[in-house]
Amino acid sequence: MLSEVLSGAQTCSPECFTCARLRAAAAPAVLMAGDARVTLSHLAAAAGVPASTAAGHCPEGAGAVIADAYRRASGELFVEYAASFRMADSWSEKLGAALQRLLRRLAAEPAIAHLCFVAPMVGDAELREIREAYRSRYVELLATEQDRHLDDEEELLPELQLEMMVGSMFRTIGTLVADGRAPELPAMLEDVAFSAAVFEPRVALTA
Repeated sequence: MLSEVLSGAQTCSPECFTCARLRAAAAPAVLMAGDARVTLSHLAAAAGVPASTAAGHCPEGAGAVIADAYRRASGELFVEYAASFRMADSWSEKLGAALQRLLRRLAAEPAIAHLCFVAPMVGDAELREIREAYRSRYVELLATEQDRHLDDEEELLPELQLEMMVGSMFRTIGTLVADGRAPELPAMLEDVAFSAAVFEPRVALTA
């Protein structure tokens, strides 16, 4: 919880209302800060609590609160993306279903979209490190799923191409969200898919 200091000592009860408000305000606080580093003042303003109150309820600092929120939100997005592979039959349909579900979730929660796809690019090294870990999980998922679903006659995409696919998807989504276009994402499925070569012929990369 937010009130746990780095040593693990707990200063608030798990039911603390102020801690819950500060935790829930992490994504809006990132939007409020823009390109600046999120401070406790941003977090307090987004939560609607006095700035003097925030320090007592998150002594670990605003950076740790944002990192925790990023981990939780990115984890939820990944779980939804992975689950979408059960919603279609062919490999291309599975990729489309997973991407569409991801875009719909991001469109419904623009602040979460900003937190997960924009903040790491302007944030500190910790956010970028967490982002890379999740990006790797997407690559591993695609490698596993294509091996599971493709016919023996179909050529598997090499890991490098899967990495490029995921990297392009992240970059395109991040650019659109940074431009304030998160609500438009579901209608831009083909644009995002094309940028990541999701539906391109299965041709391995050559030097």
